[in-house]
Amino acid sequence: MSKLSRNLRICGDCGIVYTSVSFTKYIDQCPICNSKRFEALQIKTTVD
Repeated sequence: MSKLSRNLRICGDCGIVYTSVSFTKYIDQCPICNSKRFEALQIKTTVD
């Protein structure tokens, strides 16, 4: 799993999924509605 997939967030206002990092800066708000409310997205994988 890549490092970007560990930083996924769901916006608390509009509900889109975005990542909290980019190649140049840390993103602390939703890129669509600029809300700072979010929930971290847990990704579950099955590794045998």
